[in-house]
Amino acid sequence: MSVQTARIRPFTPTDYSALGAAYGRTYPDYPWSVEEMRHQDETFDTARFFKMRLVAEEDGAIVGAAEAGHRPSRFDPDSYHFDLWVVPDRRRRGHGSALHDAVIAALRARDARVTRGATKESLRDGTAFLANRGWKEVKRDWESHLTVEGFDFAKFRGADERVAKERIRISTYADELTRDPETPRKAYELSADCRRDVPAIDAPTPTTFEEWRADWVDAPGFLSDGFFVAIDRDGRWLGMSNLLESSGDKSFVWQGFTGVRREARGRGIAMALKLRTVTHAQRLRVDHIKTWNDQSNRPMLAINEAMGFEKQPAWISFEYRLRP
Repeated sequence: MSVQTARIRPFTPTDYSALGAAYGRTYPDYPWSVEEMRHQDETFDTARFFKMRLVAEEDGAIVGAAEAGHRPSRFDPDSYHFDLWVVPDRRRRGHGSALHDAVIAALRARDARVTRGATKESLRDGTAFLANRGWKEVKRDWESHLTVEGFDFAKFRGADERVAKERIRISTYADELTRDPETPRKAYELSADCRRDVPAIDAPTPTTFEEWRADWVDAPGFLSDGFFVAIDRDGRWLGMSNLLESSGDKSFVWQGFTGVRREARGRGIAMALKLRTVTHAQRLRVDHIKTWNDQSNRPMLAINEAMGFEKQPAWISFEYRLRP
C-alpha cells in the first residue's frame, strides 16, 4: 500500500471504540480507555486551545492515528504536542507518512514554531521514523516499575517517625474532604506550587481551579484514597503523592504526581508519602506501580532507586522545528 492510497480523515465521535481497540493493539502496556478519551476531549477548551486528530483507515478499519495540539498547562501558542501511531501489522504501507505529513501541513498553516512528541527507545521503528524526517532528540524520561508484593518496608522504618517528629501528619484527599470543605482548593494550590519545578522543556502556565478539577478529581482513574498529602501543624499542605487507577489494565496503577514545596524539601516528606502509595497499591492487589521521571530529576530518581523501582527503556522526546 502506498501513501497515495492511504485514507486519512478527521476523527469523529463515532470512532472512539475503534480507535481505542487499535491503540490497544499498538500499546498493550499503556491502556487508554474510551472513557478516558472522551473525558480528555470533552474537558479540552477548544475556545482557547487548538487540537486536531486524524485517523488512517485501511479497508474501512482504523489502523493508525495522529494528534497535535496545545498543552494548556504549559501553554505556548506556537508550540504543539504531537503523537502518531500505526498498529504493528499495518506499518510500512504509507499510513504513518501520510498522517505525519498531514499534521505537519496543518501546523505549518497555523504558523507553528515547534512540535514535540515522544517514543520509547526500544521501539526502533518509531525512533527511526522521526529521525528520518528531521526530528531531533531533546530529552529522555525513565519509565520505572515497582513490584509491590514483598516490598521491604523495614528498610524505611524511620520514614514516618522522621516527619512525625516535625509534627507533620500524612493524610489522604478522601479523609481531608470529610472534615475540610477547602480540600479541593488546597490540593489545587499545592499541585500548582509544586509543578513549577518539574523538569520540562516548556515552562508551566497557570491553570484555573476548574481546569485542575476536570483534569484531576473528575478524571477517570482518580483515587481519592490514593492521594496522599503531608500537612504541618498549622494545617498547611506541604507535599503530595498520588496514584491513578488504570482503567484498561487492573494489574498496575499509575504514579500520578509527587511533589513537595520548596521550603519543605529535605525533611523526608516525599519518601513518607511514596511509601504510603506502596501500601495503598498493595491494598488494591495490583502487581506494580508504573511511573516516569525526567533523567535530570535526580532527587526523585534517588527516592525511586532507594525504593527499588526498576528502570525500563527510556522515552525519548523529539522536536520538529517548523520555523526559527
